[in-house]
Amino acid sequence: MSPRTGSSHLLRRTVVAAVVAAGCVVVSACGTDGTPNPDGARASSPAGERPTALPDFRKAYEAGYAAGEKLYDAGGKGAAVREVVWGGCARRALDAGAKADQDRGAWVKGCHDGVGDAPRHPPPHPLTKRKSNPRLLRDFRAWARTEGGTATARHAGRVFTVELTGQDYDVEVSTDYSSPAEAEEFAAAFAQWWDADDGPGVARSLVILDARDQRIATGRL
Repeated sequence: MSPRTGSSHLLRRTVVAAVVAAGCVVVSACGTDGTPNPDGARASSPAGERPTALPDFRKAYEAGYAAGEKLYDAGGKGAAVREVVWGGCARRALDAGAKADQDRGAWVKGCHDGVGDAPRHPPPHPLTKRKSNPRLLRDFRAWARTEGGTATARHAGRVFTVELTGQDYDVEVSTDYSSPAEAEEFAAAFAQWWDADDGPGVARSLVILDARDQRIATGRL
């Protein structure tokens, strides 16, 4: 093969390689070996480079942290006392919508960190712990009957304590109510009984659930 012929072959190979590479760039669909992927599919990112979705409790924490930052910006260090010591963040979680509902405990922790102007320290696992408490149900029913509220006692199905973070917790009561007005009256009666029934920790909010376990009314404890 003459030098001229060899140069021609080398030139053709270079041109072909450039065309193939350009084709891959145009369709953005080449595999790692330089061959086009079927149907123009995008090549997968190398391991460790593709962003992964945050778990729900992490999303709740980040939403709470953002809310806490806004509270700190508006109220300074004094806001931390109100939101952490007096339970402001714990109560705000009920009004924070779906982001907090994913894990109210994680949302409250995020709010505490944000309003305290602390670095982000997300939890490694969900924080909210919901436990049935038959004793509270039994005691409330007994009190309601004594106060002449036998019908009110019958509407209460189950009582749950919902641990959020630290010593903050909520109380949830499942009922057969479908009317928010009736559920609010029930919440007022339950809160009246609770005044003398504070247990370990600090109960912040009361949540009344309907027959489908959907929130129908809330109150403060």
